[in-house]
Amino acid sequence: TFDAPRQILLDRYFWFMLIFFYGTFLLSAFLAFESTYFPDYHTEIVGEEALLSLEAMYTNPIGSTESGIGMKSDMAGFYINHNTGIGLVCFVTGILIIPGIVTTLFNAAFLGAIFGYMARPDVLMTDNFFEFVTAHGPFELTAIVLAAAGGLRLGLSWVNTNGLTRKASLQKAGHRCIPVIGLSILFFFFAAIIEGFISPSDLPYSFKATVAISSAVFIVFYIIVLGLLSALGIVKGEQYAIR
Repeated sequence: TFDAPRQILLDRYFWFMLIFFYGTFLLSAFLAFESTYFPDYHTEIVGEEALLSLEAMYTNPIGSTESGIGMKSDMAGFYINHNTGIGLVCFVTGILIIPGIVTTLFNAAFLGAIFGYMARPDVLMTDNFFEFVTAHGPFELTAIVLAAAGGLRLGLSWVNTNGLTRKASLQKAGHRCIPVIGLSILFFFFAAIIEGFISPSDLPYSFKATVAISSAVFIVFYIIVLGLLSALGIVKGEQYAIR
């Protein structure tokens, strides 16, 4: 409530990865959406077979196939495992710096290309796709950013030690990574629960959009508002410097 928001707010690695990931994501989405200058961009990034599979997946309206609570629980468990796996890959490869940046770049470009392609007016499955991905998107994408930021901090800690031994520098960075990775895991969990129970349901899109907006507001409030209040001393937790 106090220390984690302040640490994340003042974490330059988080802000770098946030701009890097969403900048790449939006650019890739634009390139995949427009068909004049880069007509084959989406195929080169995602692959023709994957796009055909994606279209087939969203051919039927969301919620058209009813499933019981047990099936939804199984899917939520699957998404928790799958999404956390993505975060772990971004985190672990970040320790090697360049592989981490490349992995994050690929994930951002790949996801952006999917969103851009599926938003095209000539794609018939657009409504079904966005009805499924809208609700859990904010938590899932931000969790990837947090995991990548934690990995990058660890990676640079053994390159730029600031006078410490490499072991001590890595230990110090690991301590500072705990709130970032903890929040990433929590966001992946929230995203998986929403993706398992709300996204595939036949609930109205207005409800799913409300969930997405509420999630985004919560993320902003937690990191920026609580972070600022804590940094300014209005709410107090353990005080320590963040670089």
